[in-house]
Amino acid sequence: MDAGSNTKSERSGGHFDRGEERRDTNWIALIRLPDGTEIPTTVRGISASGARLAVPISYVLPKSFMFKVIGRDFICAVQLVWRRGDYAGVRIERVGKVPSMQARRPAESLDPGTTLRARRSRFSEI
Repeated sequence: MDAGSNTKSERSGGHFDRGEERRDTNWIALIRLPDGTEIPTTVRGISASGARLAVPISYVLPKSFMFKVIGRDFICAVQLVWRRGDYAGVRIERVGKVPSMQARRPAESLDPGTTLRARRSRFSEI
């Protein structure tokens, strides 16, 4: 996603013309701030270069942050473009793939002898 092709021109009131079509969504997501704080959000619309996030106005958003859609394997680094009420418009700067749970978690090393001894002790009591 090319950050330079995401808007054609800025109009009054902070609205931006898009170079591509926005698709309505209702994805549950988490915003991750630079300090590690996570804020629940909903992605209400998305295009190739931006998104509209539902974020309560009580949360202060920095100029740049990341968000991850729950149940999807990607994370977006974004720049805040506008904020109105409980909505925020962001420009997508980068999209990264999140490793699967199996790839992120090292395999647990089990000692087979321990497992077998535990089974034998249960059978020996019968």
